[in-house]
Amino acid sequence: MSTDNDKMALDNYNRQGVVKNIGQFQRHSTFWYSDGSIVHDKTIYNVHITMVQKLSEIFNSLITIPDGKEKNDPTREGTEAYPLFLPGTTVSEFDDLLQWIYRAEWQALGNDDIERERICTHLMKLAHKWEIPVATDYAVKVLDGIPLPPSRRIQLGGRFSINKWINSGVADIFTSRVTQLQEVDVQAMGWPVYMILVKAQEKIDDEARRTAFVPPAMSNDPSWQCSNHSACLRTWPKIWFDKIGRQILHPDRPLMLRHILPTVLGDPSILKHANLHERCREDMVTVICKTRFADETIVPLCATKVVEYFEKM
Repeated sequence: MSTDNDKMALDNYNRQGVVKNIGQFQRHSTFWYSDGSIVHDKTIYNVHITMVQKLSEIFNSLITIPDGKEKNDPTREGTEAYPLFLPGTTVSEFDDLLQWIYRAEWQALGNDDIERERICTHLMKLAHKWEIPVATDYAVKVLDGIPLPPSRRIQLGGRFSINKWINSGVADIFTSRVTQLQEVDVQAMGWPVYMILVKAQEKIDDEARRTAFVPPAMSNDPSWQCSNHSACLRTWPKIWFDKIGRQILHPDRPLMLRHILPTVLGDPSILKHANLHERCREDMVTVICKTRFADETIVPLCATKVVEYFEKM
């Protein structure tokens, strides 16, 4: 068998035109066993093919398609002279899969995050292509331990149907503003995904402007401790706008909706005012703690739309 991106694609693979090895291939330095089967792409492998077959029904079907030759026919595919082709796969990708199969503990990954990402991305590709769940699980576990940029997580999550990476990537992007993404991030995710994020950011911005001017509602039913609740009702909108609303509307460093509660809890005096009874202030802090601001709804919905986009691809 061989990896050969240039000559074939998996979808149109057929047994017509058997390739004879007349010395144009080089034996692989590591994966060459006397009792194995053949796989090649300029580099020729001899591996224990049953180790791969048992991991994947798709791979098993691919390499057992009959070529119409008798088992003892010297021109039968699956020998060094007439190797089987493995289309749509590079040597580097197949090497990494074999490294994983033959060395399950695989200490070779090391601590280089870039190299670990490269290897595991290869594993994910072939595991996704040939449906090898155990390889997918391994690669996901390793990649979970690498601090990948949000855009890269979205890219890989969409490519390999790992929704948790899409969800976490989208959530992390909205810890700042979508407009702060770099061109490399947009290229990684793709323009359609970026536009989904932009539309969600526009909705959040609209809700933020509304929130700046419309505070959480104060109850008309005062605490027995408040002797002048009408003054509290009149003062509360002004306090909210002066202390919170202005920060939300700041042209350069706007207060994000998700940061309203930490801001209020981080400074107990921020909502204090001579015309706001302390009991009413405490009640409003409780209300803010229970309030679900718009981004808590918009961001998960945005992630769902990104997942749906990748599912339709």
